[in-house]
Amino acid sequence: MCARLVLVAALAALTVVTACGGRDKRLRRPGEEFLSDIKVEGNAEVKGKHLTSGLALNRTLGRAPDPYLVQVDGDRIKGEYLRRGYLGVDVRSRVDRQGDAATVVYTVDEGKRAATRVVITGLPEDADLPLEKVRQVLPLRDGQPFDYATYELAKDLLLGVVKDAGYAHAKLDATVFADRANHVAVVHLDYATGPKCQFGTVEIAGAEGDLADAVRGRLQFTAGDTYSSAAISATQRQLYAMQRFSTVQVQPAEDDGVTEIIRVKVAVSEAAKREIKFGGGFGIDPTAYEIRGRGGYQIVGWPRPLTTVTVDLRPAYAYLRNGNGWQPRIRALARLERQDLFWTYAKGEIEPSYNYLAYEAYTTTGPRARVGFTTPVFTQRLNARIGWSLERVSFLEISPLLEPELQESIGLGMNPQLVGQYAQSISLDLRDHPIETTQGFYAELGLVEGSRFAGGDFEYIQVVPEVRGFLPVFGIVIAAKARAGEFFGDAPPTERFFSGGANRMRGFGERALSPFRRGDIGDGTTRTIPYGGTAMVETGIEARIPITTIKGMGLGTVVFLDGGDVTERRSDLQLGNLHWAAGLGVRLKTLIGPVRADVGYRLNRTTDMDPSPGSRFAFHLSLGEAF
Repeated sequence: MCARLVLVAALAALTVVTACGGRDKRLRRPGEEFLSDIKVEGNAEVKGKHLTSGLALNRTLGRAPDPYLVQVDGDRIKGEYLRRGYLGVDVRSRVDRQGDAATVVYTVDEGKRAATRVVITGLPEDADLPLEKVRQVLPLRDGQPFDYATYELAKDLLLGVVKDAGYAHAKLDATVFADRANHVAVVHLDYATGPKCQFGTVEIAGAEGDLADAVRGRLQFTAGDTYSSAAISATQRQLYAMQRFSTVQVQPAEDDGVTEIIRVKVAVSEAAKREIKFGGGFGIDPTAYEIRGRGGYQIVGWPRPLTTVTVDLRPAYAYLRNGNGWQPRIRALARLERQDLFWTYAKGEIEPSYNYLAYEAYTTTGPRARVGFTTPVFTQRLNARIGWSLERVSFLEISPLLEPELQESIGLGMNPQLVGQYAQSISLDLRDHPIETTQGFYAELGLVEGSRFAGGDFEYIQVVPEVRGFLPVFGIVIAAKARAGEFFGDAPPTERFFSGGANRMRGFGERALSPFRRGDIGDGTTRTIPYGGTAMVETGIEARIPITTIKGMGLGTVVFLDGGDVTERRSDLQLGNLHWAAGLGVRLKTLIGPVRADVGYRLNRTTDMDPSPGSRFAFHLSLGEAF
C-alpha cells in the first residue's frame, strides 16, 4: 500500500513539473544525452538573456540537442547583431558535455558596429521638397551607429513626406548595403515620384443634406490644393470626431491612374442613432461615501440631421461623514445640441435640468435652464464660449451652525432665490491629447457676470484664470497647474468657491477646503460645515511614472504636491503660506480612461483654526487624471 502511494505521488509530481516548467522532464535512462543549458560567450554589447530568450532550442531542453536547431539559432543570434549594425559579426557554436548533460555554447565575435551613410536619389528639384526635409525624417544621421529597426520603422514616413509634398504616385525602393571593409551601412533611398499632383473633386457617399454639408465643411483640403496624404488623414480624424459615423474612409479614387489631378472619395457609415445607457458606481473621499447610478437615452439626428437630443438621470445616495447621515443627490437634465450652428465646428446647446443636492451646510433644490454656444476662433486650438443660465434655488435643512448673520452675509437670507448669469470663456489647447496628455499646454480664462438683466437676484462678477503644462522627461510626464478665482460683488451661496477632492487639492476631501463653521449641534459630536469663499488659489505639480503593462493596460504611479486655499476675501489669502499636501497615486489605463487612486498627506496648517483640523490623510478613488 505504501509503495503504491509513493508511486502515485511521484507520478503526480512529475506531471506538475512538466506542466509548469514548460520543459521535457521525462525520466531518462543512463547514457541518454540531454540539453541542459544554452550559453553565449564574447557578447559585450548585447545581453545574453536577450539573445537566448527566443531561441528554438529552449523548447528542446531536456532532450538531445538537435544539430539543425543549433545551426538555426546561431543564425538567429547573428541576425540580431546584423540588425544592430554589427556587419562583421561571427557566431560559432559548440556542444560541451558533462556526463549525459549537454550545454550549447555560442561564441560571438561582435566586431565593430557599422556607421550609417544615407544616399537619396530620384527626388525632383522642388522647393517644397528639399533633400534635407526628407533626410530629417530618418532618425539615423550620417556617422551614427546603424540600427535596422529604426530604419524599418521610418520607411513609411520617408514615403509619406514625399507624398505630402504633392507626389501622390510616389514609390520608394529602400535598401541597405553592407560595406564590411569600412564598417559602413549604406542606406539607399531611391524614389520614383511621378508628377506633382493637386486635389480634384470630392465625392461624398453615405451622407446627404445637412450631414453631407458637415462632412464637406471638415475637409482639410480644397480642389486645387497641392496633394497631401497628411490632409487626407486629418480629414478622417475630423470626421470621426463628429461622433456620428461608425466608419470613415477618405482615399483617392481608384480609377484615375497616374494623373496630376487626384479625385477623392469620402465614404461614411452612420453610427446607431438611438442609444440607451445604464450604469452605476461608487465614490470615496474623506467627506462622504457615495453610491451613484446613471440612466440615459440619446437620439442622434433628430429632429434635424445635425441635432442630438439627450435625456440623462443621475441619482446618487451619499453618506456624509460629518454626521449628517445618508442624503440623496439627484440630477436630471435634457439637452438639445446642434452641430455646425451658423458655421462649421460651432455648437449650440439648450439644457433644462432639475437638481436635488445635499451638501454639508444645506440642501438645494430647483430647476435650471442653460443656453450655450461654442466656436473655434481662427484655429481649432483656440475656442470661445458664451452662455446664459437661470436657476431657481430653494434651500432646505440649513445647518444650525450657520448663524443668521452668516446666512445673511453669504446670501442664504433670500430663500428661494434666482441665480441668473452670463458666462464667457476662452481656451487655448496645445496638448497632444485631451485625456492622456504627455506634452503641451492649456490655458483658459473664464468670466461670469451675475445680473438682474440675466433674471437673477445677485449682481457680481466672477473671474477664473487657469493654466496647465505637460513635459515628457525620460519617459516620465511632468504635469503642473495653477488656478485662481475671485468674486466681485455679492456671490450667490451656490456659486462660491470650494476646493479639495480628487481633482482639486488632494490633501482634503471634496469641498472640505473652504471657510467653515465648527461646533456641536446638540448630539455631542463636533461637526465642520464648509460654506465656500469668494477668493481661491490652487496649484499642483506631479510626476506620472509608467511601471508596466497588465493585459494591455498601462500601470503607473504618480508623485504629487498640491497647494491651495479658499478664503472669504482676497486679502485673506496667504500666498506664502498655502495649504500643502504631498502624496502618491496609482493609475491603471483602461478602455474608459485612467482609473486612479490617490493618497494625500497634509504638510502644514492642521490646527483648530484650519479646515479639517488634525486630519492628515485624504484618500481619493476616481476616473481620469487630476488635471
